[in-house]
Amino acid sequence: MGAMRAGVFSLASLFAGGIAGSWYDPSDLSTLFQDSAGTTPVTAAGQPVGLMLDKSGNGNHAVQATAAKRPTYQTSAGLHWLAFDGVDDAMATAAIDFTGTDKVSVFAGVRKLSDAVIATVASFGADVPNSWEMFSPRSQQNRYGFAHRTTTVVEVSPTVGPAPDTAVITGLSDIGAPSVSISRNGVVMQVSTNTLAAANYGNHILNIGSRRGTSLFFNGNVYGLIIPGKLASAAEIASTEAYMAAKTGVTL
Repeated sequence: MGAMRAGVFSLASLFAGGIAGSWYDPSDLSTLFQDSAGTTPVTAAGQPVGLMLDKSGNGNHAVQATAAKRPTYQTSAGLHWLAFDGVDDAMATAAIDFTGTDKVSVFAGVRKLSDAVIATVASFGADVPNSWEMFSPRSQQNRYGFAHRTTTVVEVSPTVGPAPDTAVITGLSDIGAPSVSISRNGVVMQVSTNTLAAANYGNHILNIGSRRGTSLFFNGNVYGLIIPGKLASAAEIASTEAYMAAKTGVTL
């Protein structure tokens, strides 16, 4: 699963040895269900998604119990995605325990349709200590953003990719280094080495397409999310970004 043509790399290896995190793949219909109980499979474009299974092996499945707030599965030209309406569509997991690590790598394949208001693609704990968020857009200024919080906040948000924009966005955070960075389509756009308060990440809910399911709703498409609780190596980053680019329909 997730093997790359160029070598033996497998996405599952990002979570080997008990690494916390999650992996969501809308192109795999076996992981998508119209209802939150997982009894009605998604079989065609336009159907709602109430449950998206985690492929990392950690069981961090994403759910939306309210029918009117479910994103829809869409497909075209060989690509597959969840469409979020920017109004109330959102999904969330149970709390994911990242307390054993001070590092995280977030890979997202997205298409943002608007820069009108701040929105989050993925939000782990939102604006509480020991959390992180990936914004699309950030600051209402044609930006993507990746923010890390301990008792202090470090954020990178380069001006790049005005909407509509399709991209693979990678956010990396290493509290101990310290380093927080963001890349678009395989190119590092901004890095911060500002001091971070020593801490590991928390035990928080992961929200997809919103902050806490109540605000900062994302308007656009999510082609995939891969979130291991470690700092991926350069080789892992390159292979994962290549995989996500193929899922997203962009050229690195």
